[in-house]
Amino acid sequence: MVAERVAFIAPNRPAPKGEEMEKFGRADKVTRTATWFPRISLGVDYICHLCELAAILAREYPSPLSDKVLATLFKDPSAAERLEMSPIYLAGCILLVSSGVIRQWCYDTLGTFFTFQLALFKEHKLVTSGPYAIVRHPSYTSLVMGRLGLALVQVFPGSYLHESGLLETRSVAILVGLWELWIIAIVVEVITRRVPRDNGVLRQEFGRQWDEWAKTTPYKLIPYVY
Repeated sequence: MVAERVAFIAPNRPAPKGEEMEKFGRADKVTRTATWFPRISLGVDYICHLCELAAILAREYPSPLSDKVLATLFKDPSAAERLEMSPIYLAGCILLVSSGVIRQWCYDTLGTFFTFQLALFKEHKLVTSGPYAIVRHPSYTSLVMGRLGLALVQVFPGSYLHESGLLETRSVAILVGLWELWIIAIVVEVITRRVPRDNGVLRQEFGRQWDEWAKTTPYKLIPYVY
């Protein structure tokens, strides 16, 4: 949960002003939703995690209260026995924690220049150290890792959402499906549109300095891959 907050919630800094974002043109999905969507998303994720934690505690410490908790959280209370840290779940946890670590590294390296909105400040400098010496957009890498990790933790066998029976309810399944599609749309937009826009504006702003950085750091998101 700590890793998710670090990975998905912007550091507590003032949002950029309009003139600081104008060089990037029309705001994309991430910029338009940066002030509210991450917090709603985190709230939904936390509810799932807390339900899973309550179910595990109720399973491990039987009592009349535990029986009521399991009956409330599961369509079939015996399904609580299927909650487990599967290899898929463990892989998701590793991705989530790694995402949080990388994102915090980006926050520390960029300092006040880091925002979820696309922006250039008057005193803006091209930062090429830390994670930005490995790939040019490590913050986006961490976002993709975090969202993939969260999906592995939440919706595969062994997770609360999968075992609770909630997905057997059509309306819930549709809502979860739409939610995941929205997340996928944001990730796809980051990879296919944000990265090129970032590169274009930064190259125009910093010229030769950006060209030299692009030569020494040729990969955008994944070292030796992309």
